[in-house]
Amino acid sequence: MQREKYLNINYLISIKQLKKSKMAQKPIEKETEIQVQENDNASIAIAEFKVFGSRPKNAIFLLQTPYGVRNDCKSGYWKVGEDDFRGKEIEISILKVNQFFGSLGKTKNTFWQQIWFIAAPTCKIIPNDTVCVTYLKKRSITQLSEKITELSQEGEPALGIFKGFFSKHNGENGDYYSVVWGWRKRESPEEIQQLNMIADFMAGQPTLLDLSVDLLPIDGLSTEEIQALMASAKSEESQLTTIAK
Repeated sequence: MQREKYLNINYLISIKQLKKSKMAQKPIEKETEIQVQENDNASIAIAEFKVFGSRPKNAIFLLQTPYGVRNDCKSGYWKVGEDDFRGKEIEISILKVNQFFGSLGKTKNTFWQQIWFIAAPTCKIIPNDTVCVTYLKKRSITQLSEKITELSQEGEPALGIFKGFFSKHNGENGDYYSVVWGWRKRESPEEIQQLNMIADFMAGQPTLLDLSVDLLPIDGLSTEEIQALMASAKSEESQLTTIAK
């Protein structure tokens, strides 16, 4: 009897300890569930957190400030900013061309051609399907105009892909480069799909405006108005030179 009583007591003690052990584990399991839920909520919050917006998929991306790509006539490189050199040639799809007059950088009072474009699928040195802008001057304008004139006999040049590369020249102030333009028809499915994306994008009549430059638009001005603008700019430049002396 005593042995049975002893065994029963031990059994009851074991049962109580087991219950306590399970009760002690429940808060840990519950705490783990809460932590997992908090991690899930944090992941959702991070996924929904947007400061600069999001890029559209399978569509052209237009930044509020256009992505500026410079053709450096001193080095013969395409670059972003002052010293981020990307390469000596790019393949692009041209979206729009505008004419301006004024000063940009160290070049004063001259004509500028503003080119809005996106990189062709083959071009990997600038962001894909992103609206970019660059400015041509002097010889580079002439060379693009000549290429457009030749291509226009066969149809709309913008349906194809332009290749911009540099040609070296020697001037009074040493060597310099101008942009020369090649052209080809679209070949791959990606290039043809991009043309459809361009059509959809331009159908929405996007506002292509570069506020980082202070140039005067001259599209639509008569020859006389442009000549008067040039004369005024030269007169103002002459007066500033005289004051500086």
